[in-house]
Amino acid sequence: MFRRWNYLVLVCATVAATSEAQIGRPRPGFNAGPNYWVGLSLGYVDGMTLRDESTSSTWSFAYTSQLRATIEKTVQRGVTIGAAAGFSNGRLTYQGATLSECGISCPADADITQYMAFVRTGGTGVGFHGTYSLEGGITRFSNFRERSTGNALPPASATNDFTFGFGGGFEYGFSPTMAAYVNQHFDVVLHRQDSGSAPRLLTFSVGGRIGF
Repeated sequence: MFRRWNYLVLVCATVAATSEAQIGRPRPGFNAGPNYWVGLSLGYVDGMTLRDESTSSTWSFAYTSQLRATIEKTVQRGVTIGAAAGFSNGRLTYQGATLSECGISCPADADITQYMAFVRTGGTGVGFHGTYSLEGGITRFSNFRERSTGNALPPASATNDFTFGFGGGFEYGFSPTMAAYVNQHFDVVLHRQDSGSAPRLLTFSVGGRIGF
């Protein structure tokens, strides 16, 4: 199902970008739009598995949701730079290094927080247009606890992992200062693992932003 969304977002972004190139050429005297944008989105995050080197434990995260807030500054027409903060309560199966932690494995919860800087490009103004972004920052895993008892699980302190990725989607402008969008982010999390490749965070999000 998630792959179908991938194809849908890619097709819509391509169609929107083509339409904008044909009918959305900037008019003489058209300004760059609002100086700043603030936005809020709700995302659907794909599951992932991490094998933590520091605790010799395995974290098998299930699908979860992410609430993400953004602030952006316009640097030229169709280009903004900004910062984002995303928050998730991740449900996972925790496999510890010893039986004393939660047996062989147990249902658990953990907080996943992202602090990212990004560059967004694409069309602007009223109507449909494609959007694309590059981002980099930190993904923070913290507050691991057993779901049934609430008992804390290792690691005792939060882990902060450098993260980078890209995104794409399409946006619909209701006015020069109000827009809704559908987007997908693909992030690589550089977490210290005892084996395996770097985990990936795939997020499909729906949100809106307001300019001022």
